[in-house]
Amino acid sequence: MIFMKLILKAFVFLIFCTSALSQITSNTNIAITKSWSQEPTGWTYPMAIHVPNINMPSNGFPVTILLHGNGGNGNGMLNQWVNNISCHVLVSPTGYLNSWNISNEQSNAPDVEMITELVNTLQVYSNVNPNKINIIGSSNGAALANRVFIENKNIGIATICSIVSQINQDQYRNNTFYYPSANTGPALSNNGYDTSTVPLTGRKYLSICNTNDPVIPYDGGNAVGVNFYPAEEAIYIMAKSQGNTSQQITGSGDALGDNVNAFSYLNNQVVLLNGTSQHGLNGTQKNYLLDFIDSDCSQLSAIDHLNPSFLCYPNPTEGEIYVTPTNCNIEVYNLFGQLIATSSNGITDLSYFPAASYIIKTSSKNTSESKTQLVIKK
Repeated sequence: MIFMKLILKAFVFLIFCTSALSQITSNTNIAITKSWSQEPTGWTYPMAIHVPNINMPSNGFPVTILLHGNGGNGNGMLNQWVNNISCHVLVSPTGYLNSWNISNEQSNAPDVEMITELVNTLQVYSNVNPNKINIIGSSNGAALANRVFIENKNIGIATICSIVSQINQDQYRNNTFYYPSANTGPALSNNGYDTSTVPLTGRKYLSICNTNDPVIPYDGGNAVGVNFYPAEEAIYIMAKSQGNTSQQITGSGDALGDNVNAFSYLNNQVVLLNGTSQHGLNGTQKNYLLDFIDSDCSQLSAIDHLNPSFLCYPNPTEGEIYVTPTNCNIEVYNLFGQLIATSSNGITDLSYFPAASYIIKTSSKNTSESKTQLVIKK
């Protein structure tokens, strides 16, 4: 038994090493297979991938995961955005039965688990910036993006954009967010959303909802089997999850032209754009979204980190990690949230750990400030 465990560990180590040292290309095969009641022997999500043919930014390409609407597919979603997002790796999966499992869809697939595995996989490619993972979802895909915002705890997911679907009342009630621990559907109380959770803070979030949307009501109410919050209340709820303490914005918001108004919280970290584009988006909304995700990488600095005042290098690393400022305590966590190492001198050594993604958390010795950074061990 001990011998078999050693073999398994060596095999896992080999997989991580191979992934961490390789680069993603447009021909890379990312095979994520999940099993559930509809597919007990397993089903593999098709993936459409595009890697730009340009010089790589200093810390790797940002990645944007594209989530199609109900009835769509990954290739179609990729084709909608490939000419607009010029310097990101684009990854566009296709959902089971061409839908995503929210509450009342044909699919009961574990799509949030798939996104979690997909992000973890992408973060170990050497030409990917593990701290710059974006998600754009449209319609049913926007609903899945909202689930990821609420449920996923990977700090590398920096920005989520939800096009024409706000959160619903199963996901947030009595001042608490919820996710489904098992199946979803109308036969279950709250459509199966039975387990409380707290969204990760520090993410950017953009919601685009239209006042004349014939599918998802801007002012809230029942549609596609769930009760939606009014869009302006929904964005306020999302802003509160990120630390907003101001009152909900009233009135018509800030006019951007093209019948588009912005409701912005936390210095544009959490934003709602409304408009009159029915169940889609117009040019002004699209251009705002492209700037929101830095589609042309014009906002990247030479050293690109989640916290500019907190440098953690080299990243990826083969062993030692140096942290500045050095006057801090360092904690190293794996992606299961387990503390695996500590240090107090501005240096930590990952040489003895498998190739994988790790979270470096620093806390100042002089203040209560703490910061986090995702790093890759090759």
